[in-house]
Amino acid sequence: MIMRALLAFILLVTGTAAVAQTEPDASEWARQIVTSSSPSSVSVTVYRDPNRDSDNGMNLNYLGGYALITEQRTVTLPAGEIDLRFEGVAGGIIPQSAIVTGLPDGVIEKNRDAALLSPSALLNGYLGRGVTIRRTNAVTGQTNELDAQIRTDASGGVIVQTAEGFEALQCTGLNETIVYPAIPEGLSAKPTLSVKSRVATPTRATVTLSYLATGFDWQANYVADVSADGQTMNLFSWVTLANGDETSFANAQTQTVAGQPNKGRDNIAPATGGSISLRCWPQGTTSDIMVKRFERVRAQSRFSGRPMPAPMAAMEAEADMVVVTGSRMIEAKQEELGDLKLYRIPVPVTVASQSQKQVAMFEKSAIPFVQIYEAQIVADDYSEANPLATTLRFQNEKRDGLGLPLPAGKMVAFKAAGGERLLLGEGGLDDKAIGEEVEVTISESPLVRYQLQALENVDNEDSRWTAMQLTVTNASRVPADVEIKLDHRDDEKLRKLSEKLGRKDGLDFWKVTVPANGERVLTYRVVRNKR
Repeated sequence: MIMRALLAFILLVTGTAAVAQTEPDASEWARQIVTSSSPSSVSVTVYRDPNRDSDNGMNLNYLGGYALITEQRTVTLPAGEIDLRFEGVAGGIIPQSAIVTGLPDGVIEKNRDAALLSPSALLNGYLGRGVTIRRTNAVTGQTNELDAQIRTDASGGVIVQTAEGFEALQCTGLNETIVYPAIPEGLSAKPTLSVKSRVATPTRATVTLSYLATGFDWQANYVADVSADGQTMNLFSWVTLANGDETSFANAQTQTVAGQPNKGRDNIAPATGGSISLRCWPQGTTSDIMVKRFERVRAQSRFSGRPMPAPMAAMEAEADMVVVTGSRMIEAKQEELGDLKLYRIPVPVTVASQSQKQVAMFEKSAIPFVQIYEAQIVADDYSEANPLATTLRFQNEKRDGLGLPLPAGKMVAFKAAGGERLLLGEGGLDDKAIGEEVEVTISESPLVRYQLQALENVDNEDSRWTAMQLTVTNASRVPADVEIKLDHRDDEKLRKLSEKLGRKDGLDFWKVTVPANGERVLTYRVVRNKR
């Protein structure tokens, strides 16, 4: 019942058009409030979390990316000093980043209204003031109303005073709720940004609002289907958008940006009214069951580090707030954005609150690749048999069926076996430009392994060295291409090598093909500087 009353008041104070109203003011100007309840068009550009590695998926409980949101709103402006209120902006808006253009005489100041309408904010706004208590008998259906005054705030159990005395709310055993005569001044049903301006003559203007907001993220997701001969793969890519904000952006022109533009930390206090605490004495035994359920749902719905702001939605929520929407076979278009890459979704999409959305980025077929087994080890370390990492390597070249920027993300690899599509593994790749080599480690091989042993150790005034033997075994039925990087200190050298080594990423590395059901051995000395 509390939620229904809140909904009724929200409907009374919100609308689709911009409305002007005059409030008394001590100055010679009459301060006029113009409210724009929603944008006519919106664009959302999502930037990736700069601190998240490509191997790590998005943390849906705390999205560390951000978005640039641009809205078009048409408003009717009276002459005089006005407060223009933009309702329905992102709850994670960074107020200092907001830019408003299109006002005929510019902006005097801007403010983020953090006092959102909520059960606790509504109750606290009427502390010591008159309200109506409505009680309904569940058996007879009879409803009674009586005047009351709220005597405590929402944090310590709500006490109301009626003509019959003091009592705790919802402790009568009846279905009861508070009916408020109006919404207290200063509360907003939606996250709101307000700006002050002086307008010389009445006008109807199209205003553009642009701002940054926290609580967003995106990543690329790749699906690789390996051919039966293991020589080529089909590669399909998705753009996955995540919106952890309480605001939805309907039919938005949506873009994502690949790369890491520099951005500082924004400590934005969440706009929330808190929760209501209801207590009965000697213990909660009557009508507080619904309130406990409300509190439980709010606690479970923490998606972006703050409580879900809409109390009606919290009461109705029964499932996980993370919803993956239906996918559409629409390919994102790549554009240049300075040194960054922008991927534009060619049709409007709804970036819904507290949800994910996936849109196809590209689909390529018959991309040649090689499967290698690799490791990086310390040259004079000792180890038992360890599995080598299984890595897929391919070239981001047009001649190989790719030749386009690949944003960082996770890849899942599959292969058909026995008429079924089975998982080979998954891994991550960093941002890759055209022409770069791409390596994705998808698993560890139980069949291709290495072992490092010390054969001899000499440590005296004349010589200091350790003889090592590196053995790679292949228990599979096909040859295995192996690459092992050998790391060592600057004062050490590798000598007496049984095979010639190459160089890769500043390290010595052994590249060898191990035959099926066979092994290969490398011996060398790790020579240290003399004392």
